[in-house]
Amino acid sequence: MPQVQVYVSLPLPVDEVFRFLADGRNLPRWHSGVTEIRGTDPFAASSGTGCVYRYRFPGRHRDFRLECCTFEPDCRIGYLGQRMWTPLGSQVPRYDFRLWPQGAGCRVGVQVTSWLTGGMLALWPVVALGWRRDLPDDAQRLFAVLTGSDDRADVGFDPGPGVIGPQPRRRFRLPATR
Repeated sequence: MPQVQVYVSLPLPVDEVFRFLADGRNLPRWHSGVTEIRGTDPFAASSGTGCVYRYRFPGRHRDFRLECCTFEPDCRIGYLGQRMWTPLGSQVPRYDFRLWPQGAGCRVGVQVTSWLTGGMLALWPVVALGWRRDLPDDAQRLFAVLTGSDDRADVGFDPGPGVIGPQPRRRFRLPATR
């Protein structure tokens, strides 16, 4: 299953960036995987997990459920999208963000994982290619929105401190060659 992650350095404290990312209503301002969102303030409850939004995935004409599934204050936030059906199969997107201090600012890991079923499995390289193309631009937009600057951010595919969200399950193995 496609899983793409990028990293961006921000000259802002971890808690400020976390509060921005933990409010799912900010996703359409910078993330290409969300075009519109409706929901409530995640900080109204004691923790953001379970906070549910209605969002629109690009190219879709109806709203889907987006739930905050990971909430570790000033460390990690994750959103799990509802299964989206297509004639070829289905897709379940997950957006994960990890933060850690870096000098006077912080570093943010942005990861997208798509679980695919049916004929969509055959298209996983295309889905991954799309995210590898779009995610660095998303990280640049995050930098611009949070800093108000048009400067180029330090964005990269470097490995950082490890995988941000859950690893997709491997269901199929290729036969061994003789």
